[in-house]
Amino acid sequence: MIEEFLIAPCGFNCRVCAQYQKVKDACPGCMLRSTKKSRICILKNCHKESRRDPVRCTGCTALPCARLRQFDARYQERTRGYLSVIQNLRLLEEKGIEAFLAMEEKKWHCPQCGAWLCVSSHMCTACGYVYREPWEKIRAVRNRYRPF
Repeated sequence: MIEEFLIAPCGFNCRVCAQYQKVKDACPGCMLRSTKKSRICILKNCHKESRRDPVRCTGCTALPCARLRQFDARYQERTRGYLSVIQNLRLLEEKGIEAFLAMEEKKWHCPQCGAWLCVSSHMCTACGYVYREPWEKIRAVRNRYRPF
């Protein structure tokens, strides 16, 4: 089961992040203040008065704020709509943390081999199962440098 601390303040599931899944020098997750990126994250360190939950953006009357919409749009594009942090936050509010964690557990496990999927890849890194369409920009860049 995914640990609750792996759900970042913005609703991102750190368990599926490539930085968390690294073998060497892996990131411990956004909720821990041990990384420079985590200490300076604008979303994590938000101090808006509209934010009622001190840990996450859930319950914030400004949800979704402009920064969160930009972050969400970036991941929506990269994952071809497979990941939306705004949708994650709304599900957290509607269903609660336990139900959300169970849904994330099911969503991010490879249906073919059971390994954890990575948000940065369109296929399972363990067995090669394609779970979503690849990001077009990455495909275009790879095709540009493909040897003849």
